[in-house]
Order: sequence, then structure tokens, then C-alpha cells
Amino acid sequence: MECDVKRGHRRLALAAVLGAMLAVAALTATLMGCAPGQPAADTGSGATSGAEAPAGEAGGGDAMADQPVNWTPESDCATCHTAEAESATDAACPQGVAHEAEGVTCVTCHTDEAVLSEAHADATMGDKPATKATVVTVDEATCIGCHGDLSQVAELTADSTALTDDKGTTVNPHERPAGAKHEENPATCTDCHNNHSKDLPKDAMKYCAQCHHRGTFECGTCHELRER
Repeated sequence: MECDVKRGHRRLALAAVLGAMLAVAALTATLMGCAPGQPAADTGSGATSGAEAPAGEAGGGDAMADQPVNWTPESDCATCHTAEAESATDAACPQGVAHEAEGVTCVTCHTDEAVLSEAHADATMGDKPATKATVVTVDEATCIGCHGDLSQVAELTADSTALTDDKGTTVNPHERPAGAKHEENPATCTDCHNNHSKDLPKDAMKYCAQCHHRGTFECGTCHELRER
């Protein structure tokens, strides 16, 4: 009889222990399912949580930011140079739209592969693109190949009034008057023309203003006044 009582007590004690274990397990599962995720404890491996990860790593920013551009003539320039790419469809930039319609691409005009490779040598996907597209990679021969030389273009713009000074004097933008200064400093297409610009006349005026007084195409006007 005494043995039966002892066995009964052991069974009750075992049942109580199992019940307590099951309750703890259920409570743990509930807490894990409802509580927000916590960063893993530092294991000494050098890993960091998402909030602490440097840019380029998971959870810390753009994973491609530190990747090199690896530019080639086949690269999609619009990936970085978004402003220049938009000029091809912007009605306010007619020359950009016209070139796009003719199937002209970036590397059609920007042909100097060596210069472009050097310019992109250390560039990464996270870098801010240059605010201006470089014009030194546009060879004047490229422009002439499609548009003709200066004398041919001058015939096409004989009636242009794009360059008119404050006194009403109009000059053909592609027919520079003879003169020593003009001959010493021959103009190139890219001095005035930027395919991505929305105001070519203004660009041309800025070029002329490097030597001429702004607002007048006459030479020596101010010097003549001083002499008088």
C-alpha cells in the first residue's frame, strides 16, 4: 500500500514538471512571435546590424553605390547622366530632340574613347554625375561630317537673327568677319553649341562677350569714346 502511494506521488510530481515545461515553452513561443526582431548579439565576427551597416552593404544603403562604373562605349550613359538624357525628349531643347530623331547617340558625338575612359576611371555608381557634359570629347570633324563646314552652315543661317546686339546689329552666327583677332582665335562648333542646352543664342552671346563688350558686336566702341 505504501509503495502505491509513493508511486502516485512520483506520477503527480512528474506531471507537474511536464506541465510547467509545456507552459514555459508556450510562453516563449508567444513572446518570440509578437516581439519585434532584435539585432543578433555580437559574436565577434565583425558583422553589423542593418542600422549600422556601411553604405553598400545590406540594410545600409544602395548596394550598388560602391560598384565601379566600368565605362565602355556601349555603356548606357543615361544611367548616370539623367539631365543630358532628358534633353533628348525636351521640347525646350530642340537640337537635342532633333539629334534623337536622327538616331544620334552619346558616342556618336563623344568619340574620344581615351578621354572618356580616363574620366570614368575612378567613378562609382553612387557618385554624383558631372553637372556639365564635357565638350572636349566632341571633335569638330564629327559635327562637320553631318552639318558641313562653317561656310556651308553660314549659307543656311544667312537670315538668322539669333545674334542681334542691343543696337539692332545682326550678324550671321557662322560667318565671322575678317580680322586678326578672329583669325588668331578660330571658333569651333562646341564654343557655342551644346546639344543639351536650352538657350543656344545665350550660349553664343557668352562666347562673343569674352572679347566684345556685352550687348554690342562693334569693335573699339569704348576706346573711341575715350579718345573723343
